[in-house]
Amino acid sequence: MAKVSTLRKPTLETVRAFAEGKTRDRNPGTLSGQIPAGDVRLTANIRDDLHLKLKIRAAEQRTTVGELIERWIENW
Repeated sequence: MAKVSTLRKPTLETVRAFAEGKTRDRNPGTLSGQIPAGDVRLTANIRDDLHLKLKIRAAEQRTTVGELIERWIENW
């Protein structure tokens, strides 16, 4: 018997994020999760409390965590 995949109804949050363009990376035309040309993926393990602080700082500055990290490294 063939396996049937089911589709889930999108949540209000995912629809709102899509409408506001929050499902795209900083480069127009690239879907979230794809790595723009010239970039590399970085994985780091940090404490939950530091991750939360990082996300809050990015939101306050209306930028991404990746952009913050790039700026900090460039200034280092």
